[in-house]
Amino acid sequence: MRESWTDDRLDDLNGKVDALRVEVKTEFAAVRGEMDKRFDKVDERFDKVDRRFERVDERFERLDARLLQIYQTMLGFCGVALAALIGLIATQI
Repeated sequence: MRESWTDDRLDDLNGKVDALRVEVKTEFAAVRGEMDKRFDKVDERFDKVDRRFERVDERFERLDARLLQIYQTMLGFCGVALAALIGLIATQI
């Protein structure tokens, strides 16, 4: 059996829906605030990681400079050794 909806019952339902809407809106606002705080913490952690990577980048730049110096030294040594070898061969011919 179906009950009839009177104006009083509809008004009561409307009040309950409005109360539920306010409750949901309040709860979402609280969750949003908590999420913002957590994202702020995540942002802080990313900032720390970024600073660490900047230090690592500086170290890699220094390492690259050292390796370039070693490479240039090896090239110079190989050039001198090749010139000496060519000179040795030329004197033997």
